[in-house]
Amino acid sequence: MPDMEIGVQFHLPTYAHLRLPELVDLARKGEAGGVSQLWVTDNLRSRQSFVTLAAMASNLKIKLGTAVAVQYFRNPVDLADSVATLSELMDGRELTIGLGRGNPRTPRLIRTPRPVSILRETAQSLRRLLNGEAVCFADYPALLDYYHFNPDASFQLNFSPASPVTIYCGSNGPRGLAVGGKHMDGLIFGGHYLAALRTGRVPELLGIFDSSAPYTAGLNRAPKVAEIKISLSRDQEKAREFVRESAGHRVLNMYRQGYTHDDIEKLGVALPDVQRLDIAESQGAAGKELDELVTDSMVDAIFIPGTPGDCLERMLEVKETARSQGFGQLMFSELGPDADEALSLLCEEILPSL
Repeated sequence: MPDMEIGVQFHLPTYAHLRLPELVDLARKGEAGGVSQLWVTDNLRSRQSFVTLAAMASNLKIKLGTAVAVQYFRNPVDLADSVATLSELMDGRELTIGLGRGNPRTPRLIRTPRPVSILRETAQSLRRLLNGEAVCFADYPALLDYYHFNPDASFQLNFSPASPVTIYCGSNGPRGLAVGGKHMDGLIFGGHYLAALRTGRVPELLGIFDSSAPYTAGLNRAPKVAEIKISLSRDQEKAREFVRESAGHRVLNMYRQGYTHDDIEKLGVALPDVQRLDIAESQGAAGKELDELVTDSMVDAIFIPGTPGDCLERMLEVKETARSQGFGQLMFSELGPDADEALSLLCEEILPSL
């Protein structure tokens, strides 16, 4: 079995067709197959993340977590009492709360002002609430304004978490990483990890996080989780087609949010292909019309897709690189077009070789 922890993230919008009992069955299958932590995403219009985690906690014996809880969806008091309640089902196992601003589509649904301040203040106030302290949000001006707290009121939980709760940074921009290193217990390097490897950005970003942490240099480094986007199937083409739309959106977001032309080329992606995708999406293209513009190189920049035989060599390389960079867990996300088949392939044909 792998000498790193193995996590699996259930991206809840991807699994909208599965009822909660079916998600729990999948989680049980992952646990039996050697997965050491299950994670769920936090998405408006999808199944509620903490209800989903509660169902899993009642049926599993492994660690759980959010990757990530969106800082704009849940005020810190609601988040703290949800987390502390869930901890009573964990039977002493660690519960990890990843925090972040959400995916690039979040601003289409909700206002997202002052992301770094909101991240910092959420982490600080959440930790204090879980520690049993009284919190006055007059001390947290960004949260006070966003959630309309009474500046004269203070909040304190009337019960305590029953199992260990850790808070991980899910923000991967330079300023967010600095906040995470200073105020949180660990790091989740999100779904662009494979792309960041190709551009060579990972060491610099990890350095920002580590240098901000209140630890002696070189000692007691905070734990880190690398999110690995995969798509496994016995049918190679199905595995690739399943993630084509997602890969296109992710490459396009990188292009629009600061990746240089040189970075795009380091991904192995032709710049004119991204520009065509950008123009088409801006003009309203969607669905199959847009997917046809997503090249195979874009898919491979973001995902490890295909049959287990197609994927194993690259997974081994990624694992060794991640371990050398200080990551203690690989968190596999998306999985494949048939979740049950993909999880079986991961546990039975990939993990034993990692």
